[in-house]
Amino acid sequence: MNRALGKKIMQLRKQHRYTQKHLAERCGETVTSISAYERGQRVPTPQVLERLAMALNTTVIDLIDPKYVQHPSLQEFIDQSLEPTRPLDFKPVLEDILVHLTLSNEVYFNGRLLTQEVRDHMATSVNQALQQGLQSIEI
Repeated sequence: MNRALGKKIMQLRKQHRYTQKHLAERCGETVTSISAYERGQRVPTPQVLERLAMALNTTVIDLIDPKYVQHPSLQEFIDQSLEPTRPLDFKPVLEDILVHLTLSNEVYFNGRLLTQEVRDHMATSVNQALQQGLQSIEI
């Protein structure tokens, strides 16, 4: 998702003829953050996704268009998890979870509907896990 999302942000930014600095100012982010999002090195939080969408005159759904997401689905992850001897890239799984927490109308946990507050908290935690994973491979 990161790479596809980054390409989409860059594409829309260039369509509007915005510099990274201008986009950063429009959505309350830093130029460094915009650059990291566009390179797929960071995943914006749900709140940042909303601000980016507004700044780019689009929707969050348009930013995270499933046809641009080129990684295993949650079902493929479940299938892989049943074979623990196969290597698994956990990054796309966390990205899928973040998308579902952010975009799904209803999210359930153990059969119970989650409140938006809980979903936001979980999305923040998943985003932090993604950041920690990316930092661990940069060292």
